[in-house]
Amino acid sequence: MSLIESLKPTRKPRIYDMVREAGIDVSDWEKSKGKAASAAANPKYCYNWSFVALGKLVVLNLWHSGFKEQNGNIIVNWNAREIARISKGITVRRATQVDEAIESAFREKLAVRVVICAGKIRDRTDPNSPPSKVSFRSLDPEPWHIASYNRATGESVVMRGLGKGEDRYTDQFDLDAAGIDPVKKVKVVSNSFVRRPEIRRLVLLRSKGKCEYCGEAGFKKGNGKVYLETHHIKPLSEHGSDTLDNVAALCPNHHREAHHGKIRSKISKTLLKLAGK
Repeated sequence: MSLIESLKPTRKPRIYDMVREAGIDVSDWEKSKGKAASAAANPKYCYNWSFVALGKLVVLNLWHSGFKEQNGNIIVNWNAREIARISKGITVRRATQVDEAIESAFREKLAVRVVICAGKIRDRTDPNSPPSKVSFRSLDPEPWHIASYNRATGESVVMRGLGKGEDRYTDQFDLDAAGIDPVKKVKVVSNSFVRRPEIRRLVLLRSKGKCEYCGEAGFKKGNGKVYLETHHIKPLSEHGSDTLDNVAALCPNHHREAHHGKIRSKISKTLLKLAGK
């Protein structure tokens, strides 16, 4: 089975849950709908094609049938501006929002999360074609990026994986994986919490190389990468989640202080407030 085929979704979770898992604040879905029970079906949001956390993250709905392999990479060619031009009604607004989201992600080098959709796509050349219908969807755990965007035409290439140069950040777990041999090897059997590497990468990318508590830049390692430490605001040992809104990038000093310092409670409250919790 090819990689593209392996990414084809076979389930249909709620878009509300996937957008929240991707790292977008969905509290307004509940506020504008009036009650939590129906937040996921809020028509103001649930039919959108894109979702944005300003300056941090973009979530795009992409059709699996549009995936192509190019030089070993999975890409999607998309011109949302052209779709807006030839469409009418609500489609114009949704496509325009996508174009604006893609431009922002390209200009600000934001991380992109992709909800992969499968189903029947509307034929936009036929005005009588029925609306598109999503039968299956899933949130790709791998981050994507905008490889190119033409501001004049709206043509874009969305590519799976981080862009060139966007792996310029590193954390303490990369040090653990560096393969440094100790003087003496001892076999140790223990239980440990799983920290998803894609969450760490997205948090480091979101931080843009600066501590999310004090704003100071991380230091540069010998290989040129900027070093920060990823930190679970509510610890995994206390049933904290391994999600974007519960993980922050901190300078080493404030990471230690967040665990052991007198002001650790203040640091946690500040980070939770920044995360929108």
